[in-house]
Order: sequence, then structure tokens, then C-alpha cells
Amino acid sequence: MYILYYPLILIIQFIFQLGLAFILSAVTVYFRDLEHFVQIILMLLFYATPIVYSGDTIPENVRGIIRLNPMTHIIEGYRHIFYKQMKPDFSELGTVLVFSVLLCIAGYFIFRKLQKGFAEEL
Repeated sequence: MYILYYPLILIIQFIFQLGLAFILSAVTVYFRDLEHFVQIILMLLFYATPIVYSGDTIPENVRGIIRLNPMTHIIEGYRHIFYKQMKPDFSELGTVLVFSVLLCIAGYFIFRKLQKGFAEEL
């Protein structure tokens, strides 16, 4: 029954990643070295997101920092529906949804503004 929440979490994740893709793809055209920094940052964020470890194993004094990562809430939502067989925390997912929509809108406008110079830069 809880598998019905899967599309909701997937849509939130898609909107978040689309916003990041808009911004990073547009800015990387102008700053080519940014690609290497993004790879390092993504690797660090992978370890800062409770994917291969449970969020409960994080010490309490560091847990607040980890919770600032929006992917933490998305992964916890997946963990709730698949492993714990319970509803995800909609207050956290709602906050991530609002942030993701704002990021996607901002990313779209940044992409549209920088798009004019792509041909000259490439």
C-alpha cells in the first residue's frame, strides 16, 4: 500500500534535480572548470546523504547539518515506504517540494538568461 507514495517522492526528486541541472548546465558552459568541482561536491554530498547508512546512526550534534541536505529527506522518504513500510514524513517532503520548485524556477530563468551566449562559448 505504501508503494503508492513512490511516484510522489520521485516527482519531488525529479523537480529538485531538474533545477540543479538547469543551473549547473548553464553555468558550466561559461566556467568549464566548474565541472571538476561539481564532481567533487557530488561525491561529498553522496557521503553526506544517508544512502548507505541509516540516518539514525548519525551523531545528534551532526544530524542538523545533514538535515540541511534536501536529498536526505528524499532518501528518508524512500526508506520509509520501502523498508519501514510506513508513510513518509510529509512535512519534510513538503519543505523539500517548495524548495525544489523554487530552485527549478530560478534554474529555468538562469538557463534562459545565459542561453543566448551558449553558441559563442562552445
